[in-house]
Amino acid sequence: MSSPDAASPPDPLQDTTPQAADTDRGSALLPWGGRAARIRAAVREDVLPSERADADALVMTAWLTADQRQRYLEGLRARDDSEDFARTLADERRVVLEEGADPVPDELESARAAEKAARQIPLRLLEAALLLVALALVIMGLRELELAVPPRSAAGLAVLWYLGGGIFAAIVAAAVGRMATRRRDKQLLDWAVSRPGQLGRGLPLRRPLQGESLGPAIAQGLGPALLVAVGVISIVAGASVLLIVLLSREGQNMVPMSIWALVGGALALILAVLMSYLRAHRLWTMARRTRAAQWIGAAPAVEDSDGI
Repeated sequence: MSSPDAASPPDPLQDTTPQAADTDRGSALLPWGGRAARIRAAVREDVLPSERADADALVMTAWLTADQRQRYLEGLRARDDSEDFARTLADERRVVLEEGADPVPDELESARAAEKAARQIPLRLLEAALLLVALALVIMGLRELELAVPPRSAAGLAVLWYLGGGIFAAIVAAAVGRMATRRRDKQLLDWAVSRPGQLGRGLPLRRPLQGESLGPAIAQGLGPALLVAVGVISIVAGASVLLIVLLSREGQNMVPMSIWALVGGALALILAVLMSYLRAHRLWTMARRTRAAQWIGAAPAVEDSDGI
């Protein structure tokens, strides 16, 4: 009787080559540098076509929805099973990698039309508008802070409202941008599964899948930094107030506030580390998916207008 581990399907994002095993051991000792090495290993070129075909097929099988796999089954001639789908898709990809792709006359034109139809213009405009609103609110908050001389409680409350509103608008803009990217990717994958053999050849796109827009890029770049800054400031402020209260024996009503500041600062630091980890994992997944969707084909030769 086979063990449960032997019957379970392999992880689509797990590379089983010896180089990947060494990288995983390095990532256990050096989590940040090791994870960067895993990203580089995911897009390396020194793998056999059979190894790359198997990895690409597993990643693409996990990426596609059940409905997309079902639609691609007709041309793939595979059973309605994810493992058989991945195995047959790997064979299709391996043939393309080893022997090259047969030219398809309308492939590039159809891909351009699919990209044009998949542009999420309303969502992109909404994302840009939200980013402008966030920028305006932050500027207004900083302006209110400069004008608050001498400091007034009303001015401090207005600064908090402006900055809080700007952060909220930036978060919503990041969510809208991520939604637009996912909708675009789904439409382009729908186009690919509607054409027999296209997943084996890859997607000839001018702009790659999973392309990040400005909203998610700002949130992923500034989010952890802001959390670290807020966490450090909260911990320092809370510890300072608590120390002053303990030494002076006055202002006992400030003790709960200082404790909340310490706890909130620690949670902010933990959240910053978690966000950095999730971003590193997303970059690794994006690298694998980009490689699995890489187009294997040659662009048609352009004739010289001078006949040379």
